[in-house]
Amino acid sequence: MKHQAADSKRIEGDSANAIPFGKRLTSLDGLRGIAILAVIAEHTLRLFHPTSALSRLWAAFQESSWAGVDLFFVLSGFLITGILLDSRHDKRYFLNFYARRTLRIFPLYYAVLVIAILVVPAVMGFSKLPELYSRLVANQLWLWTYLQNFAQASGPHALPGFGHFWSLAVEEQFYWVWPLAVFLLPRRHLFRLCITLCAFLPVLRLVMILAGERNWAIRQYTFTRVDSLIWGAIAALLIRDLHLAASCRRWAKVLVGLATFALGAILLRDGFIPYEGSETLVVGYSAFGVLFSALIYRSVTTPGSVSAFLSGNLFRWFGKYSYAIYMFHWPITQAYTAIVAKRIPIESPYLSALGCFAFVTLVSSGIAYLSWHLFEKRVLALKRFFEYERPGLSTKQRTAAINKEEPVMAVL
Repeated sequence: MKHQAADSKRIEGDSANAIPFGKRLTSLDGLRGIAILAVIAEHTLRLFHPTSALSRLWAAFQESSWAGVDLFFVLSGFLITGILLDSRHDKRYFLNFYARRTLRIFPLYYAVLVIAILVVPAVMGFSKLPELYSRLVANQLWLWTYLQNFAQASGPHALPGFGHFWSLAVEEQFYWVWPLAVFLLPRRHLFRLCITLCAFLPVLRLVMILAGERNWAIRQYTFTRVDSLIWGAIAALLIRDLHLAASCRRWAKVLVGLATFALGAILLRDGFIPYEGSETLVVGYSAFGVLFSALIYRSVTTPGSVSAFLSGNLFRWFGKYSYAIYMFHWPITQAYTAIVAKRIPIESPYLSALGCFAFVTLVSSGIAYLSWHLFEKRVLALKRFFEYERPGLSTKQRTAAINKEEPVMAVL
């Protein structure tokens, strides 16, 4: 296509900040690690009825750390868009993308569904399972088709034990559509589309609230949350076009300032940032999208203390296994609450919360580690049949691109 050829000709002059094809972005691994730890914190560090200054500060962190999911969204939008932009010339553009996404996401996802929905009831029998298990089995079609976020939008416990999978559905549905948009539109037109969507969706969320739609549902619909991924796509586009980035620099600083002010105002009023509060739905999601997009842009383009901090081994380790950790952490949290916490009561609410966080983190990380090395890694070896190609790359560089771990929600 003409626009693809034009984009290719501009690469040398416009993309000094572009990410080298196949290069490992260690700072983004660290961001994924921070994101998964934030998600675990949100589910495990809860204090009930905080009254002291310390407990309110604690609650402000815990009740706001749901934003780890939004960080996953922005990261996925950034990395996926970058991969698509860098491979648009490829004759197997769609085949390679969807094959590699399938190999990364589906094997573990569907293995978990088979075990939880088919094997466990068959082995144990429904009489020995929790009462809500029958609801999970009755609604299982939503999970098999990656539409669980629409089932979850009806309210809590639509898919017991799998409620956190709504975010995986949002990302997967984004993958269904976004490759076509990147393929068809020149970069500047794609950028305009991104800006339009990011400006329109907060208005849509406000209209839906005023029309009486439940905040719970608005939080989980793909068409009301996709702007979080689009903010990541904007960062990917700016990094690949220096002239565009320069023209947007002033507006970017204004947006970062407004986003910081908006989140600060919500935090001061409520003591935390509620994930389903109306103000959060209208401006909070967009504010986090702006700030996370700016953080990603800075960590990639500006070597320094921020990039070095994010590239630390600990955060990168959690980032590497974040997908499986995300999948397993919630049922492990529920198991801890139902079994372990009752048998080992801890009087201090702080120690109790920290104990839950430590248990869930260690167990889910251990399972994720085994899952990666015994199962996922072996499946991912098949990516060699769906190699990304780019003119001018050496064999060594193409091999690096094959081995590059692509992003996944946990984008997530």
